Order: sequence, then C-alpha cells, then structure tokens
Amino acid sequence: MIPVNNNLVFTPENINTSSESAITIILRDQEFLTSKTSEFLLFEEDDLKWSEMEMVNKQFIGYLNDKPCFLSELTNESKLDEDLLLTPLRNLLGRIPDSLFTICSRSLQLSEWIRNNRFCGSCGSKMNKHETERAMSCECNNLLVYPRISPCIIVLVTKGDQLLLAHNKNFPGTFYSTLAGFIEAGESAESAIHREIFEEVKVNVKNIEYFGSQSWPFPSQLMLGFHAEYLDGDITPDGEEIDLADWFHYKDLPQVPTGNISISGQLIESYIEKLKS
Repeated sequence: MIPVNNNLVFTPENINTSSESAITIILRDQEFLTSKTSEFLLFEEDDLKWSEMEMVNKQFIGYLNDKPCFLSELTNESKLDEDLLLTPLRNLLGRIPDSLFTICSRSLQLSEWIRNNRFCGSCGSKMNKHETERAMSCECNNLLVYPRISPCIIVLVTKGDQLLLAHNKNFPGTFYSTLAGFIEAGESAESAIHREIFEEVKVNVKNIEYFGSQSWPFPSQLMLGFHAEYLDGDITPDGEEIDLADWFHYKDLPQVPTGNISISGQLIESYIEKLKS
C-alpha cells in the first residue's frame, strides 16, 4: 500500500500512457475504502492480486507520484476484511493531505457522472465511454456527455473589523459560514454574488474581489471564492435557506469552518490576517 503523506503529487489526466504499476482507490456507494484507524488506503497491484473483492466501473483518473491511478467501485456483494471499512469523504476532511483530497474529489465526481449517465437522455440507448475523451457517448447525433461541474460563488462580506456570517438550516448546531449559491444560466459570477447575497440576507455589496477556487464534490461543484464589502441594507435572513445571520467581530467569531477544510475557512482566515497586519 502507498503511505499517505504530504509529499503526494497528483496530476489529473484522461488517458493512461504509462506502463508503471497502478495505484487504485476503491469506492462503494460514494464512500471510500479505508482502514479502521481512518488511514486512507491507496492500493497497489500486489495488494489486490489475491483479494476476493469484486470491482466494477474502473476508471483512470490521473497520475499519483508518476504512477497511473485508477478508481474502482466495489460491488454490493463484496465482503470487506475485518480491518477495513467504508468512510464518507466528509469524515476525512481536514485529516488527509490536499493532494489526496483532490484525488477523492475527482473520484467522487467521476463515479457519480458514470452512474447518472448510463443511458442516453435523447434516445434511451446505453451509453459507452469515449475512446479518447473523458466523455460518455451515444451514436444518436454523435452525442457526447462530459462530467458536469456546477459553478458556485462563495463570499465573505465584511464591514471594517466585522464579518457577515450566516447559519444555514442544514448546518449542525450553531455552525456559521460565509454566503454561497449557484451561478444561474446566463449569469456572471459578479451578478450571482449581488443576487444571492440580496436574496439570502437583503444586503447589497461593493468592491468584489476574487480570492480563489476549490473543487467541492458534494456533489460536483466548483466554488469560486470572493471578498466583498458591505454597501447597504439591514440583515434579514430569507427564512428558507438562511435562518440566522449577523455581523461578528473578527475576535469573537462563532463556530466556523477552518481553512484546511474549505474555501469558506480560507476566506475568513485570510481576512483576519489582513486585519492583524
């Protein structure tokens, strides 16, 4: 097995041209095969040679430390060894290196894409993997279906030394985060920022500044992170997605995500560092 450390280097690719021995990541029902010590398992070919695990939907996802890396999915009938278990990616957040999170994110999204595109949405025929592209294909009208990625904006709104944070109805306890939403068809990222923030908390913003992005595989999102300054409006949660929202002094924040888990945490931490400098 390949040891998990911060020195892993992953390069996403669609076609394998290497003759090196392969590394395999194993999923079942969108959960990763790990050990009971929560150590993520990267299987080498020798690890699987005598295994009785039955796997399907094998996909090449890229190169890990210059070795071809594949995703395989366990059948429901496969029994797990006593020292193994299945773990959702959310439970591994903050506990695995960033490079491994990138691999897991890619794996989840490709697994979901294959599952949801087994049949053509136009004619109903069975879809096949394209030979040279990361696409499912159908002979009707030469239809190609590529993995779907949904762009989203996620924004930290600030007013001097105060941060606007919100509690989504689906968040546990008193956990707060930055505001976020999907970009609609025909919208720019900036237009989505103005619309989403006003819809969710009735606040207008100015001086929008791009920060960075993060792949978020729950299910297939690309989070585009921004900073923005408060312009006007009184905070009024929409009551549908957001049930609580308020201004918080940067020295007295509620429970928020950390930067090693999500871009929301990175936005918060970067702004606090700016205030301190």
